[in-house]
Formats: sequence, C-alpha cells, structure tokens
Amino acid sequence: MTPWPEGSPDPLSGTAAERFHIEGPVTTVERAWRLLGDTDWMNRAGGNGQVLSMAIEPQPDGFPLLVGEMAGPLGLRLAFSEVWSSWVNGRFFRQVRDLVSPLVARSDYRAELVPVPGGVKPVVDMELTGPGWGAMLRRGLSLNGMQRRWEATLAHLADPLPRDDEAGRTLGAEAQAALGRWSRAADSALVGRFSELYRAGRPTDLSRMRAFVLADRWGLPRESVLEALLAGVDAGAAELFWSVRCARCYGQVAGGRLLSDVADHADCPACGVRTETDLGANVEVLFAPHPSVVPELDVNFCTIFPAKAPSQYAVLTLAPGQRVQTVVGVPHGEWRLGPGGGVADLEITAGAGPGEAVEWRPGVGGHVAVRAGEVALDVQNGAERRARVYLTQVGGALPAVLATMLTTNDTFRRRLGHQVLASDLRVGVRSVTLLFTDLSGSTAMYEELGDAQAFAVVRDHFVLLREAAAAHGGTVVKTIGDAVMAAFFETPEAIAAALEMQRGFTAWVSTLGLAHPPSLKVGLHVGSALAVHTDAAGLDYFGGTVNLAARAQGAAEAGEVVFTEAVRAEPRAMALLDEAGLVPAPIERTLKGIGEVRLWRVAAAQNDVPA
Repeated sequence: MTPWPEGSPDPLSGTAAERFHIEGPVTTVERAWRLLGDTDWMNRAGGNGQVLSMAIEPQPDGFPLLVGEMAGPLGLRLAFSEVWSSWVNGRFFRQVRDLVSPLVARSDYRAELVPVPGGVKPVVDMELTGPGWGAMLRRGLSLNGMQRRWEATLAHLADPLPRDDEAGRTLGAEAQAALGRWSRAADSALVGRFSELYRAGRPTDLSRMRAFVLADRWGLPRESVLEALLAGVDAGAAELFWSVRCARCYGQVAGGRLLSDVADHADCPACGVRTETDLGANVEVLFAPHPSVVPELDVNFCTIFPAKAPSQYAVLTLAPGQRVQTVVGVPHGEWRLGPGGGVADLEITAGAGPGEAVEWRPGVGGHVAVRAGEVALDVQNGAERRARVYLTQVGGALPAVLATMLTTNDTFRRRLGHQVLASDLRVGVRSVTLLFTDLSGSTAMYEELGDAQAFAVVRDHFVLLREAAAAHGGTVVKTIGDAVMAAFFETPEAIAAALEMQRGFTAWVSTLGLAHPPSLKVGLHVGSALAVHTDAAGLDYFGGTVNLAARAQGAAEAGEVVFTEAVRAEPRAMALLDEAGLVPAPIERTLKGIGEVRLWRVAAAQNDVPA
C-alpha cells in the first residue's frame, strides 16, 4: 500500500500482505462521508466480527490506545489494539488495528473522497497482513467476501435516494403495540417517521438519537420532536440516556439510563482531563429505541471514528518526529487544536481573519485567527512520544438537548418525574432561571372565604401558574404554602411566563367576585445553582441563585414582576418587555443575607388590593 500523507505506524516485520482497492460512483461529499466515515456500519456491511469489549488505555508515553476483543472465526475471541486513527472531515479516514491472531496480524482500512467533476468518488483500500503461510486463508475467509460486500454497499451511492439498511428490520407484535401507544400519546405522523427510522436506521443513528438533529433533518420544530420522544419514553417505545461529555473533546465519558446514574465528575481517558458534571453545560440527553421495540444495538465497533465524533473535524496520529500537512474545511466558529493530556491547546478563531494556515507543535499554545473555509494544517510532532492531535469545534458540532433544558421542561416533569439525582449527589447547573411567586392579600381572602374555600382558590391558582410556566418551556418545581418556585432554561421565556402569570391571574381572580381579591407578586433571577434531590420536589435547586430569586419576589409589590441585574443583562428578555410596552424601573433594596442590591420592577398587572 502506498504510504499515506497522514503518516503511518511502524510496519510489521515477517508478514505478507493481501489487499484490495475499490471505487464507488460519483456522489456528494455528504452521502459519501456519511457512509465511509461510519466504520461501525462498514464493519457490519463487510460481514466482520462483532466487537465484544473495548476500552481506552493510556500508555506509558501518554498515548490513548484503544484496546478490546472482537469475535473471530470458529467462535474465537481476538484481542486487538487500534494503533492508528487519522481523519479529516469529508476527505479521508484511516484506521489500523493490530490483532492477536495466528492468521491476521494487522488490518489497515483507508477511505478517501477524491474530488472529481460533479462531486467526489469514494475510494476504499483495505490491507490485511499476517504470516506468509496464511495468505490464501486470509483472502478466502475474509478479504474476498469483504471486497464483494463493500462493492455492493458503495454501489448504492448511485441510488436516487439514500438507503441505509437494504433489508430493514421487522418490528414484531410487542413493538407494534408500543408504537400504537406512542401514536395515541403524540402526533401520529411524527411517530410514523420514528417508526420508519426504527425499521431502516443505522445502529449509530438509533443507539443515540439526538432530538434536535432529527428535527432539523426533518424540517420540524425542535420542541415538537423532543415532546414526541418524551411521549415515546412514557409509552415504552423509546428510552432516555444521560450522556456526560468531556468538557474538552465532547466525547462521552460517562452516563446512564437514569439521572441517578450520573456522578459529579468523570475522567476522559482520551484527553486525560477530569470533567466536573454540569447539567447545563456537559450532560446531553439522548434517546434510543426501547429494547422491546428494537433489540439493543451494539455500536462498539470502535469509538474513534468520525460518525461517533461529530465535533472532531480532524484527528491526526503522529509518531515521534512525524509531520503531517493536509487541508481541512473549517466553518465559522471557535476551534481547539491539541492532544490533551495537559498539553497546551492552540485556540483558533475561524471567521474573517487573514490567515489561511495553522501550524501546531507540541506545547505551543496561544491563539490564531484564520479565514473560514479551506485551512492548511501543518502538524509536526517534535516530542519523543506518540501523539493524537484533535481539531475540535468548541461547544460541539451538533445541537444538543442539555440536561437543564429537559429538567426544566414540564412534559418531562409530568411524564418522567421519577428521573431524579441520587439522594447524596450535588451536581452543578451553570445557568438556570428561577421564578418565585407569592400571593399578596391572601390573609384577607382566608378571612372572607374560610379555610376550605380559600384553599380551593389557592389550588386553582397553582393550575394557572403551572400552565403559564409550561406554555413558555418551564416547569413548576414545587409549591411552598401559597407560593410557587418554577425553573426555566431560557431567561426570556421566564419573563414571558411571569407576564402571563400576572395578566392571567388578574383576569381570573376578577371573576371570583371576592370583596378582597389577592394579588400576585413575582420575582426572578438567573445564575448557577446546585441540582439536588429532595423528597418533596424530586429534582430541586439549591444555592445563592435560589435565594436571590426568592428575595426578588419578596421585594415585589402587588401586581409587579421584580428581577435582578442578571436578568436585565439578557437582551432578548429586555426586548420582550419593550414589545409589551413595559419599562423597568430600578429599585434599591437591602436583602436579608445578601446585602444592598439593585433590582428592577415592572407593573405587569395592577390590582387595587393592598399588600
């Protein structure tokens, strides 16, 4: 095989090589890369053995080596180590594995998208090496069949429409029953789309479904797809997975099917860094078919391949002294280039910058600005140890459903309220908007109506507040006497909910014919908090943000919404007030346990009843 420009591992001595070279039809970069960058799918299409176990084991030189076992012929278990993984998004992917086997010592897979008129031509080179006596066995038992199957797989790229699974899956009676329950609980047309995905989707697509990615692909509102998936979990047709992502490379480092499975930190063996769990920053909510609908899908062919690392636009493995020069298409945004493990990253801003090239050397950090688009990458490993260098999109490449987004969702709270943190766990939330309400003048109402009727009014007003919070993407966390605490992922939505609560409450209470009707007071603050488990609320919040939001409510007068400087600093929230014709007025208050603060108030609804 020709030495490739992305570098190569040391050759094996005393072996013979068998290889094949195949080419597919001209197609688009997107279709070709979706196929060739998914080596789990290529592995299945080629009829290769299933991976039985794997793990990343940092080596003495710090190199993150992927090791594991895969199923071989005659029921044998073959140990392997992935000694080389390199790719550039939309251009090429190289994967080299050494195996402990009397027949095959190394497999070397390389896929390339060659630019041609009208698109790209996918090209696959495969090489197996081992002892000379096994050449005919290697070709007869593995290589010839793999070549035929991959040729047939590439040929489908000429089809007018993409096709993933030629035969599709048969969904049995239990699956059909679950889909039926799902259709009754959610939009039936949308459930039909999921049904087709369940029948024909690839394992890598199904095992970790991203609600917002599917919504964008189908041209549907993101909230609708997320709500449908939550209904699917409730109906037993889907299941939910909490995925803790490395704060540096955005690869999955921990997770579980229950929120209580999440720990307060996790270590990334690839980057060599510890990630503190934050529900608002690095815990992503993923979905998969329920095992009763589609048997649990094993996608453990490997973890280091493009389809499972969408935030990595280039991954380059280098031996000591090796240099790689290649071109990467870099979209607008912030990027990070480096190997992790405590080695300084080079920070890159892709936009209107003058640069068109980036150089990386071990231990050299800093910042460089380049023009978005084709960027020449020059990576040289001058260190005396191996390195795997990652070009990573900061913040991740795919739209994610963050855990805070879900735990402040009213549908989640109602359908999946059992999903709570472990009782002894305290997990950070980088940003959550908290809203508190209280009734002003409730004492006079109790005296007028008596306890039973007054409590009925309080109970009914809880319903009104819950509906207003849910209508704006939030949820009521708990009630405290005749007060409410609600949580929101988006500050503007919290402001909109507060205004709707005030207007709705004022209109509603006026219909009760009370001589002494109560008024509503609302306070808001946004900031970091601790997510905790409590017996009363399940998933609750604790910390300074909670206290300040409650104190803001305490500073409100009847019919007012009072909020903090942090809320006022949100431009979209202030634009919403401006559209409503409301001008915030500053007030200075000394708050218990906090001190002197500036707050802001708007009279969203006026009531003549004194506080």
